[in-house]
Amino acid sequence: MNNKTNGEMTDNATFCPSCGKILVAEEDITRCTKCGEQLNSTTRVVDTKIGSWMDFFPYIEVRPLQQEIIQIIETNFGKNVHFIIQAANGIGKTVAILSSLLLNCIKKKKMIVYSCRTHQQMSRVISEMKMIKQLNSVKGIALRGRKELCLHPILQKFAVDSGNASEICRYLKKEGRCKYFTKLADKKVTQKITKMTKKDVLDSQELLDIGKSLEVCPFEISYKLLPDSDVVACSYQYVFNPHIQTTFFNSLEKDLSDVILVIDEAHNLPSTAIDISSATLSNYTLESAEKEATRHRMGAAYDLLEALSHVLIQESKKLAVNEEQKFKPGDFISEVEKRAQLTLDEEMVNELNRLGEHVKKEQIQRNKAPFSYSSAVVRFLSLLIETKTKNDYAHFVTKVESKRGNPIPKLLILALDPRTITKKIFDEVYLSISASGTLEPIDAYTALVGLNEKNVVSIDLPSPYKKENHLTLVVDKLSSKLDNRIPATYEQMLEVIETIVKATPKNVGVFCASYTVMKDLLKIGLENRISKPLFIAHQGMTSMQNDELIKDFKKEAKKSGGVLISVLGGRSSEGSDYPAGEMQTVVIVGIPYARPSPTIDATIEYLDSQFPNKGREYGYNIPALTRASQAAGRPIRSLDDYAVIILLDFRFARSYYKRHLPNWLKQNMILIQPERNEVFEKAKSFFDFHK
Repeated sequence: MNNKTNGEMTDNATFCPSCGKILVAEEDITRCTKCGEQLNSTTRVVDTKIGSWMDFFPYIEVRPLQQEIIQIIETNFGKNVHFIIQAANGIGKTVAILSSLLLNCIKKKKMIVYSCRTHQQMSRVISEMKMIKQLNSVKGIALRGRKELCLHPILQKFAVDSGNASEICRYLKKEGRCKYFTKLADKKVTQKITKMTKKDVLDSQELLDIGKSLEVCPFEISYKLLPDSDVVACSYQYVFNPHIQTTFFNSLEKDLSDVILVIDEAHNLPSTAIDISSATLSNYTLESAEKEATRHRMGAAYDLLEALSHVLIQESKKLAVNEEQKFKPGDFISEVEKRAQLTLDEEMVNELNRLGEHVKKEQIQRNKAPFSYSSAVVRFLSLLIETKTKNDYAHFVTKVESKRGNPIPKLLILALDPRTITKKIFDEVYLSISASGTLEPIDAYTALVGLNEKNVVSIDLPSPYKKENHLTLVVDKLSSKLDNRIPATYEQMLEVIETIVKATPKNVGVFCASYTVMKDLLKIGLENRISKPLFIAHQGMTSMQNDELIKDFKKEAKKSGGVLISVLGGRSSEGSDYPAGEMQTVVIVGIPYARPSPTIDATIEYLDSQFPNKGREYGYNIPALTRASQAAGRPIRSLDDYAVIILLDFRFARSYYKRHLPNWLKQNMILIQPERNEVFEKAKSFFDFHK
């Protein structure tokens, strides 16, 4: 398409950054002829043949639901608008969102920050950007953490998470111990980087390869590329974690008002915000910090740490493992001060911080990771002092079990309101889009993240799947309710699982409401009742162990099939996909309600105070049903996938529960009795149809 400017056809023009007027690209134009804005070398020159979203849509066919997303975004595009898109997987949400935003992004000099929960989702954004680049000159980058992009052997060996990796990196640079960072000062190297990354869309592996070839830090390269990118794909942490977001947004060289924020799998945002804002401190950490204070002869720090440990142990004495008890932070601090004979204030926290810095400096000099337990205590105490009088936080003492089976007392600061960190971001960004397949009801999400209802445009799309491609069977009379967890119920559940495994040609996934339910099914003989190999996602498995288990399970889809058993809300049920027959049947055993506890009670009570009569729904019911819905959708990742979904809890058929389920799951839902013949015949007929 071509745009006419001043009556003439032109291929290149400049968009004024202030008013958006299209100016014919002439060498003597230095100011906008409409508003007088000074134009400079950084003012973007664009191809005026770009006339609509179609110039950014890289596929021949535009699906009807994609068209609907694009039209609604285009029609309502503007400052302070917040779109909420509820749409199932497989319709092509990512490319529809990108193509509908990119033209206005370029015209208005905005940047799209595409916030994702997993690396797989980030890769999908970059994959679509690479397709779009074949049509138009766009730039994009997938921003991974230091842990994934660092080449330094010390960080690779010792980093356990992103925060720890950042700390190690800071010390390596500070002490001049990172050649990959210092080489960035070489002009010849930076020229090579510019040449290799100019006008490109780069995923993390490409950045890693560039870094290795030049022996330069890939993470630092990625940050240098941020300001000139049209789209940045990153994790939630970069956008919402206060310890990271300031550096990130400064590196974009954009005000938040110039950011178009897209949140993928947005149903995860409220819980992620709670996790980011909360903190824990174990007695093991306190005792380890005490040893640091002794070694460095810092008496006041030792007295504080010893007092913290003593009071924590005293408060937890009557607690059983996994039991919780709420405490008043003011009273707790007073007890600590009384025993330590000092004041727990900012000055004392700074003293403890100096101890942490001494320890980390010593560690790096000994060629070890600059980690300090004292620094971990500092982070917790800073939040404790900050939140001691806030009603949107609750404070608990609890006991957890170590890997060796020993009880460890622990302190917990629990954030109760996601809006503490989400609202400010939504208020300041130019525009936002929250997308997910499970945001029902939409008003709950709107309330929990602090969106202004007046500026919300919601889109609840119908199911894109053919009715015959999925069958949802709700089994009557059975439930995971506590009073139903008896041998007779488990025996009936086992019969349903045994029957569906026989009726399914290949792989079956069984996701349980809790580890207790899972263990009870195994205890009564699940493994002996099925004819296929059983893969058990045990409690406490590492990420690597879980990945290996899933990999081995998926291989069975090429053989005679296997059975995976795990819990709802775990890595297997939300962090993994099973497309193209890798899981032909998924069984949801019960509704994964959180175990009743003081922390749950505190959350419900607080949300009730903020959203009258909605506390239990927002803080208890919806999270459980979302976890179940997410697991149910693991086998259906594209329009061609097909699967049987067994909901082994009669409550899923009740109107209240049903209205919180996604449209596609309700599309072909049938209530059946827990009888072998009925289960077998319906499932067998389904799979016979798909032979």
